[in-house]
Amino acid sequence: MDYPRRNSTKLFTIITNRSILWVFIALSLLQTGCGITANGWNAEGVKLYETGHFPEAIERFQYALGTDEQNADAYYNMAVTYHQMGLKSNDQGFLTESEALYNRCLDFDGDHTDCHRGLAVLLAHTDRKDKALSLLNNWAQDKPHLSAAKVELARLHQELGDIQTARIQLEKACSIDRNDARAWKALAALNESEGRTEIALAQYQRSYLLDNQQTQLPGRIASLNQQIRTGVSSPNVNTNPRVANQNISRGRY
Repeated sequence: MDYPRRNSTKLFTIITNRSILWVFIALSLLQTGCGITANGWNAEGVKLYETGHFPEAIERFQYALGTDEQNADAYYNMAVTYHQMGLKSNDQGFLTESEALYNRCLDFDGDHTDCHRGLAVLLAHTDRKDKALSLLNNWAQDKPHLSAAKVELARLHQELGDIQTARIQLEKACSIDRNDARAWKALAALNESEGRTEIALAQYQRSYLLDNQQTQLPGRIASLNQQIRTGVSSPNVNTNPRVANQNISRGRY
């Protein structure tokens, strides 16, 4: 499960008793920190989420939405939080709320990569893998110039065991945007899982050159270099596994 995003904003329209919530939140904002921006509230919410304080995190994300009701990241943050709560408690209500919020996020940002990923994971987890594929296929077809859509579609195909299709999508992503570090990293991971160590190493190195903030890659690169020098191949592993009603989906799936 991905963490919520720190730069985000708002979401009261989907929660029940919304009018009461609005009054409560408005009063709270008047009493405490009315000058805090949406990003500030979201940053607080992310910290609370990371420490497992989910209700408090949701409250902060609601505050953020109170300052910017069209902020896609805030809807995404709340969706992730409800998603995690639903998984932990096996509560279908939380998962349904999460699905609605993921879709609300996409209403405001139709190319929100993390949201597409989170929603696809939720659909797959709730036995709707066909809907997950439809969601990402439709996104990729609607935005053929967007490498991120191909990367997420490849991720899902890989999780479902269709490695050949995953490879095709990742190669398309790298061709569409040769500066997409995520695409090169994902393709490298796929090649590594199939024992293509030298190819994987070159692709990891390219990804790191494009984005040197990927702190885990230097260790991965060093490990593959060592394997090549000693002639030891890496074991076949499935890296980056990913495992949400029509009115909610807006026809996206």
